[in-house]
Amino acid sequence: MKKIFIYIILAGVIVNSSCAKFLEQSSQDLIRPTSVAHYTELLQGESYFKSFYQYGWFVDVMTDDIMTIDPMYQASVANTKAIYCRYAFQWDKDLENPEGTFVDQLFKHLYKNILAANTCLESLDKMTGTDDEKNVLKGQASFVRAYAYFVLANLYSKPYNKAVATDLCVPLITTTTPSLKSYPRATISEIWDLITGDIVAATDCLAKDTKVRTYYEINYKSALILASRIFLYKEDYAKVIEYGEKYMKISPVLKDITAVTITIKTSGANTPASFSYPSANQEIAFTFNPMTGSSSLGSYFYYTTESVGLTDVCIGVSSGITGALIDSYTATDKRKNYWFAPPSGLPGSILAKPAYAPGKACYYDGTRFSQNMRTGEVYMNLAEAYARSSSPNVVKSLEYLNSLRSKRIASYTSLTQSNFATTSELVNFIWGERRRELCFEEFHRWWDLRRTGQPSITHKWLNDTYVLAQNDAGYILNFPKAELDFNQLLVENTRPVRNKTN
Repeated sequence: MKKIFIYIILAGVIVNSSCAKFLEQSSQDLIRPTSVAHYTELLQGESYFKSFYQYGWFVDVMTDDIMTIDPMYQASVANTKAIYCRYAFQWDKDLENPEGTFVDQLFKHLYKNILAANTCLESLDKMTGTDDEKNVLKGQASFVRAYAYFVLANLYSKPYNKAVATDLCVPLITTTTPSLKSYPRATISEIWDLITGDIVAATDCLAKDTKVRTYYEINYKSALILASRIFLYKEDYAKVIEYGEKYMKISPVLKDITAVTITIKTSGANTPASFSYPSANQEIAFTFNPMTGSSSLGSYFYYTTESVGLTDVCIGVSSGITGALIDSYTATDKRKNYWFAPPSGLPGSILAKPAYAPGKACYYDGTRFSQNMRTGEVYMNLAEAYARSSSPNVVKSLEYLNSLRSKRIASYTSLTQSNFATTSELVNFIWGERRRELCFEEFHRWWDLRRTGQPSITHKWLNDTYVLAQNDAGYILNFPKAELDFNQLLVENTRPVRNKTN
């Protein structure tokens, strides 16, 4: 049986943005895609964000959801695994460390996904297959491109705002035509116009899909989730409500964890399954980036709880400090025990400050599912949209907020309008709830920090303190060095030199 082998030449995607020979046919076992089935295999094989968190884990390190755990002895700190993420943790001018052990590969990974999507979209008129099959492929490819550009825009550019519409965003590539030219940065308006156009196309196409799709395939529900998110970031609350309510009509069920008594482990199997295991969570519409192996999350959170040496600096979930994530959960909030592995005696080490570790995607049945698009986000999107609309509907906002919290907090008492002096106070509470609900999924916390005021954050590394000031230029990543070296038209994002404050 012949298989399709796709060679995506991204000598650094814009990064050598010439895709010299995208499809090759060099033997009887390698065939050029000609049918919808072939291109669907291409899309699923070369995109679907398979290395999303392996390459992007460093984004979580920059948030206020994490902190360092001091080693008992500091003699050999330079040899620790956490050194890989130090420059991201302290928001350095250059995140890629001088030792070369950490290189930002997320940028290239996202453009690889864009290239696969572009290939499918360009070839729709050439491939064989029914109109219905092509329509589904168009929807799925449009979703991939919308999501990839959404991630790029929310890392390497300013947050969306009409006032900065003409400011630079990221390079815009919508073709697979081989070229050796460099690509300049498009404007924020141009990129977000593409994102919104693609996600609208995705929802329109996938709404017509008559096949029942599993959570392993991009589907109508996942397109609605992403649409509600994109329009939330654009502050188009009417559209958030439009797409969010469409989702609620077909999939409103939340996973009830109020009776869960499990204490999550980061090694060995968990019973019942961890929250992110799709077959055990009816909320999940689309799961991607599944991983196996002990360091499955791709980040160095793993080393917080397993075989950490006495001289290791480790990363853990923030607790016991101002604004800590763990401390924001109430005693009856089941998310705290179900989503985080608690501090414990660690094999082979005695840490000065043991900490919680992320546990949403912990080991179960040989696989750790780290990334999902799910119903809980839609509840949060709708709660915020109703509260922030030009004519706020506080009743509807509280309806969605209470519905979600009632499935997370035991013996829950609903919030009422009397709990909030102003609508702004309600919105701030929703943002806090969003943090508690979506922590360590995709890069929600970093993205939300950027769009909700870019507050000041303080991180401590051993005896040094680093501060990301409010509205700091460090909220925008610079491009990887490899991209800047290759693409002379890629204007850098200026980031300040980060000096310790003590």
